[in-house]
Amino acid sequence: MSENEKIDVVITWVDGSDPDWVAERDLWKSKITGKPVPKDMAVRYRDWDNLQYIFRGIEEFMPWVNKVHLVTWGHLPKWLNTDNEKLNIVNHKDFIPEEYLPTFNSDVIDVNLFRIKGLADKFIYFNDDMFVIKKTDISEFVIDGLPCDLAAVSPQPIQSDIITHIELNNLQILNEHFTVNDIKKNRSKWLKFGKYGQFAVRTFLFTQFSTIIGIFEPHVPLVYDKNTIKEVWDKEFEAFDRTSRNKFRDANEISLWLTRQWKLLKGEFIPRTHKYGKYISASNPDAVKAAINNKACKLICVNDDSNVTDMEDSKQKLNSLLDQILPNKSSFEK
Repeated sequence: MSENEKIDVVITWVDGSDPDWVAERDLWKSKITGKPVPKDMAVRYRDWDNLQYIFRGIEEFMPWVNKVHLVTWGHLPKWLNTDNEKLNIVNHKDFIPEEYLPTFNSDVIDVNLFRIKGLADKFIYFNDDMFVIKKTDISEFVIDGLPCDLAAVSPQPIQSDIITHIELNNLQILNEHFTVNDIKKNRSKWLKFGKYGQFAVRTFLFTQFSTIIGIFEPHVPLVYDKNTIKEVWDKEFEAFDRTSRNKFRDANEISLWLTRQWKLLKGEFIPRTHKYGKYISASNPDAVKAAINNKACKLICVNDDSNVTDMEDSKQKLNSLLDQILPNKSSFEK
């Protein structure tokens, strides 16, 4: 594998039960807001005890990956084999500029990932709820230096939450640099009805507007390009700098999704079937089973959300399913 073909994996993980981390988070939250930490905040950081299945899936189904970078506040899973030659443990302070630290904001971590020392030009980004469940090939992620991805125009839902504000901030910037014509001139990549199905229909319908009204986010492991991230940082430094100074997620920021969507609008990607990955609520084990049984689906994101009313029961069911397809320890485990 040549230097140009190397693809790394980046996994971001936090141990929400680490008392030192909790103490620092709560201290900064109180310092910034002057109020006690909300009771529901722990939900955003709770650990499902299944990080090992991400590593098992990568080793079993993505053996072509060059290196795995585990990004952490400082804590590590007890089972992790830190001597694995493919593993690079990355502390926040190793790559996030000092003026942005400490941070408890995933967007800050995400938009600075390109600074990780030794990171390949192309990397696949995993949140800690994303899993590989079937054998993959490098050509399903990158072809001739271009990421394989799903491109679809999809109206941005308007809701009273921070994520909606962030997506709208991304969208505002995109519309300052691109137009619907940038999609139309690459229609051969955006209107792939055979690969995208209903998503191509959305693009066909919603490119009738004069502005870009939303770009669909698959919420599965996706390829990012360091050079594109640097390019967008250079053009929109103020937005990235403002985001990076937020200790906690805020409605005034942007996200790493902006850089993916930027590359799509430049037409620098290869179309990939929408069936390749699936976003599932952790409260729905039947949907996880269906994804495992679907031959086309190779990546899943099992998201912890408000529908999870019994976390322990949901965790047991999910981890049992993951153990059925990935029962053996990987070389990343002791």
